[in-house]
Amino acid sequence: MNQHETSVKTFSDRVREQSGGENLDACYSCGTCVSKCMIQQKVEPEYNPRRLLRMIMMDMEDEAYGDVTTWMCSQCDLCYPACPQQIHISQLIQIVKQMAVEAGYSSPLETVTVEENLCSGCGICVMACPYEAPSLFEKCLDGHMDRFAIVDANRCMGCGICVAACPTGAIARKGVGNEEVNKRIRPLRSKNGKPSLAIFICDWCLRADSDLSILENYPESVHIIHIPCTGRNDPQLALMALGRGYDGVLVCGCKPGECHYRRGTLISACKMNIMSTMFGQMDLNRSAVRFVQIGTQERGRIRHEIETMLQDIVPSLENS
Repeated sequence: MNQHETSVKTFSDRVREQSGGENLDACYSCGTCVSKCMIQQKVEPEYNPRRLLRMIMMDMEDEAYGDVTTWMCSQCDLCYPACPQQIHISQLIQIVKQMAVEAGYSSPLETVTVEENLCSGCGICVMACPYEAPSLFEKCLDGHMDRFAIVDANRCMGCGICVAACPTGAIARKGVGNEEVNKRIRPLRSKNGKPSLAIFICDWCLRADSDLSILENYPESVHIIHIPCTGRNDPQLALMALGRGYDGVLVCGCKPGECHYRRGTLISACKMNIMSTMFGQMDLNRSAVRFVQIGTQERGRIRHEIETMLQDIVPSLENS
């Protein structure tokens, strides 16, 4: 073996030398990271951080770049505190993702798009995105320089937070646009003398199948609208639900520190607080809209939150 051959770094060597990759060999494939992550359970059965780390150790470079785990990790870090070896797994995955992009691979995820003729270049999407996917660029349009947003598809996770943040409706993603979510808010047909409730629920805050089945057992007066993240929620959607006959709106998201899209639950909390203040200024019933954060281990809490809000709505209806 000549000197050149001995100096060539392997795939695993290149991962180890980067910040966050130094603990790669500490992994002994216990599977704790897999058990903590909800992607495998809810979206993609092939998602497996443990398997990806093993691919890296075995220098399976092309296989690692093409693995769904490389692209689907949202960096929520639920796995990090649980790892007995204290491996920052999302950091390792992001290292592989960046190397894959540099090697010419691209994300297979459904990402957002920007319609330039609607974009004002305000930069709100840049501030809102947890993944630094949008950025602003300038180009000459009709003889003068103008600013527009552009989205890096390899950074975008498709959470829809920027869709809700955009004041001009220039950003869209299939399935989470205002018009598409609006269509899922069905008009209330009959209350049957009972309080009615529209529930916008994050796809990630309920971990157990038994909690999801709870939602299926409510009558038509309790309407469930699934959204990818409560950061995607928009006060306009809550107002639409109230305008279609519902007595209240309940928004259910992840507990702080457990948000699948990192800070979506924080963004939603800010928006819902503003909406509550607005209701107070307009002398409207503040209790008609509520935001709750449910932890991944708080099984059964969704029933309590729904029943509590239905009970709280009754006095306001009697006084109206």
